[in-house]
Amino acid sequence: MTTRVQRAIEQGDIGDLRARLDADPALANTIIRWGPNGKNPSVPLHYVCDMVFEGQLDAAAALPLAEALLAAGADINALHEYHGDTPLIGAASLLVEDVGLRLVDAGADVTARGLFGATALHWASMHGLTRLAGALIEAGADIQLPDTEHDGSPLGWAVHGWKENKAGVPRTQPDVARLLVAAGAPVSPELRDFLDPEADAPFLRAIEQA
Repeated sequence: MTTRVQRAIEQGDIGDLRARLDADPALANTIIRWGPNGKNPSVPLHYVCDMVFEGQLDAAAALPLAEALLAAGADINALHEYHGDTPLIGAASLLVEDVGLRLVDAGADVTARGLFGATALHWASMHGLTRLAGALIEAGADIQLPDTEHDGSPLGWAVHGWKENKAGVPRTQPDVARLLVAAGAPVSPELRDFLDPEADAPFLRAIEQA
């Protein structure tokens, strides 16, 4: 069943969302079940990013909705019941950079690990979210932490995102790599060997000039 909070988020109706939350602030942390047979459980903060990623919500509407949820007491470190992603990890993995930046500013845990044992910095690195990656590094995110699935560091995830070149993902992974290396992330010989001198020249220049 579609709830009023769910509908307000889907429609980007900030006025209706605030009215619902004013009447019952607990709704800011009430799980929304969506998708086929309601199989996907998301807290409202995560659901905002889900809807942007699904193309049902304009990205420009995401931040005001997130602000309303935060004002109502939304838990910035709520764990997804399936994979443990926090709203910050969700924002990074679903390419909703402005919401991710707001959550960092609000004090979200930048060390939290979710799906694949990855942090928000892993996802921001893979998707080339330069502003968010910079904010995460400044907030103390671990720049060398390997994920638990592929043993990849954030720099390794940046390489993966660059190589994958998925539609809709910015080609700014070299900029993130530059930030990571400047912050002290090591560049292994194996990583250098994985990069092609011609096809991956922008990435190689980034890690060499950091």
